Amino acid sequence: MSLGNNIKKYRHDLGMTQEELAGILCITSQAVSRWESGAGLPDITQIVPLAKALNVSTDALFGFGQESYDREFAAKVIFEANTLKDSGDPAEGALAAAEFLDQKCEENIFNYRIMTGYVQAVAHMSRFVNSENVYFKGLLEDDKKKWQHMVKSAENRAMQVIRYSDEKDLSDCCHYALGWLYWHTADYEKGRAHIDALPSIRSNMFQETLLPYYFASTSDSGMDGWLAQVRDNYQNFIRALNKQIVYSAESMMWTRPLDEVEANCRWGLSIMDTFTENGKMRAYCQGFYRDTSKFLIAAYLRSGEPGKAAAEWERLCGKIEEYTVFCKEVCSAGKENVIKDYGEHAWDNMVKYTEEWIEGKKQFMLGQLKSWSDGDVFAEFEKMI
Repeated sequence: MSLGNNIKKYRHDLGMTQEELAGILCITSQAVSRWESGAGLPDITQIVPLAKALNVSTDALFGFGQESYDREFAAKVIFEANTLKDSGDPAEGALAAAEFLDQKCEENIFNYRIMTGYVQAVAHMSRFVNSENVYFKGLLEDDKKKWQHMVKSAENRAMQVIRYSDEKDLSDCCHYALGWLYWHTADYEKGRAHIDALPSIRSNMFQETLLPYYFASTSDSGMDGWLAQVRDNYQNFIRALNKQIVYSAESMMWTRPLDEVEANCRWGLSIMDTFTENGKMRAYCQGFYRDTSKFLIAAYLRSGEPGKAAAEWERLCGKIEEYTVFCKEVCSAGKENVIKDYGEHAWDNMVKYTEEWIEGKKQFMLGQLKSWSDGDVFAEFEKMI
């Protein structure tokens, strides 16, 4: 659609006349008529006020709405970036992923999902840049201007997503990522502003609890919709709780005595074990289970307990093998059937969970564990596994 057609469409959507739009912009109705007919164009200084008057983004005004970007392509780009992030040295992998996404942002300037991925990648990088952080690796220590440029780019792209994308999930991801970025860079006032913009579980007034009631349970299709919504609700609630378990395990691994770390991790893992008794929840637990176990193993190694660490590693490997077999069996039913029974996110998780993929993850985890522990203790642990 042309700019003139877009102006006309969005004006009609608001039930606004040409005269009313002209009044808001302090111009004549004839000017609006010329724009809509293609006989004239708005002045550059009128674009932002025009978009605000029509309650749309400037991207949408020019025809670059959220529907214009390729979601499948974005998913492939994010997957490739995550592969880079989880390969080799964690700090260098984080930098490689951010640089890769930066390039893809330049090549796909209206792809909000890739922009969001870049913001998240820079936020992840920040843990290796901040000298006050336990993960500090001196990343970009000799090139502070580059880091400052990356932070600025992340801020700008996040603001573009937050202001112009119609997908609230992406906006939330950007607020969340900036919350972490500003915490790692000790810019707490900015970070708080983004935290305040995020939804909270405090109110306990979730759309999920009401959505199932909007399916007509008297019909087969309505009942199928109800069951699918209940499944999705459980999956979403489980992901939120599991994330808190992992974050607590990570923080405690660095700061608390071993007995506290062990008790917290065992309790968290037992919750996930209960969740996974329902097979439809397994895809929403396995990654969190892996990371919680990893932090428990790290705590054992940091406390000079290679035997306990090795036993926990072997237990985790058994869980991973079980899940790999489970994914293969489930995915053999085909994408359409898996999505119907388990949900789209679960399909994305399970279809990639191959022996080759998880072997790369295990090697990456071992690299992390080595960097977090004493060399002699890790060498003893390595002999045992």
